[in-house]
Amino acid sequence: MKKIFFTSLLIWILLINIGKIWPLSKGERYYQNLQKWYLQVNKGNWEKAKIIENKLKKEDIQNFIKENKEEELRKKLNQIIIKKTKTTDDWMEIAVLFYRLNNKNKAYEAIESAHRLDPIREDVNKIFFTFGFDPQLTLQPL
Repeated sequence: MKKIFFTSLLIWILLINIGKIWPLSKGERYYQNLQKWYLQVNKGNWEKAKIIENKLKKEDIQNFIKENKEEELRKKLNQIIIKKTKTTDDWMEIAVLFYRLNNKNKAYEAIESAHRLDPIREDVNKIFFTFGFDPQLTLQPL
């Protein structure tokens, strides 16, 4: 009886851990593919992004394209820039928007402003100290 119980328990634990390592949900796999696609697009790796794109819904791709058109990015940027007082998160979002608009100098200035406001924040420090040195660094929205 004990042997059957422990065998059942061992199988149950094994199945739970397999589910954590290998996602069984189609939604989880889709979300992972979508995040991989975002990363490849932000890095400019269009060949890798194209391969992943076949696994995604066209609506998600169209929404990303619409949200990242230059006009939309400039509109978001202007909404944040006109704020009288800006938080660290605002400066980081400004940096992301300038970076996506291909203005790396302004992006770095925004990161410097964020770092001056909160010099001990770990995510800001990481970007502040690696931005000028790592050409593959991509800024992700907060």
